[in-house]
Amino acid sequence: MALREINLIPTDILSKRYISRRIFLWSGCLILCLSLIFGFYQYQVQVVLPKKRPVTTLEDMQKQLGTTIEEIKETQQEIQRLSLQESLLKDLTQIQPLSKILLKLSEIMNTRTWLTKLSVDAGAEEEDFVSSIELNGFSLSNFDLGNFLTQLSGEPMFHGVVLKYAKETQIPRSPQDRKSLVKVITFQMDCKISKS
Repeated sequence: MALREINLIPTDILSKRYISRRIFLWSGCLILCLSLIFGFYQYQVQVVLPKKRPVTTLEDMQKQLGTTIEEIKETQQEIQRLSLQESLLKDLTQIQPLSKILLKLSEIMNTRTWLTKLSVDAGAEEEDFVSSIELNGFSLSNFDLGNFLTQLSGEPMFHGVVLKYAKETQIPRSPQDRKSLVKVITFQMDCKISKS
């Protein structure tokens, strides 16, 4: 024998219940979605937009304008400082590099003449000459000093070589032996260094 289900509730009542359940389910989903959208909208309006809004008061705008003007002035001062440094560097780059000057001096010098002071002045600029150089040192004899002066005058890099003074003096032979003195010629020369 087969069992059959028999529903004693009329079908119109069952269909009303079914429809009312569906309506409550979908209206709940719709209310949940609308509340999420409304909450997101309120968050945007209350939190995000006030942070992005420009300053509206006149005092705040004046403060911002004042700080911007100060930043512009600082930037202009920095630009002026950098342009001054650039002009100084351009002047220095036109001068013969110091390494070339030292190389030429080491080639010209004899073994019996040595320098104690080398001063390069790049202040005065003339047509063909960029800087002047001052040489102080010692030589063991007038002949050695004359040889150095002749070779320095013959070098095309150096012009207007002038011997300022040359004096005979005595200096210690070595820093350890201060008692034994040796006679030397102390001298000072000036010359100019050409651009080329």
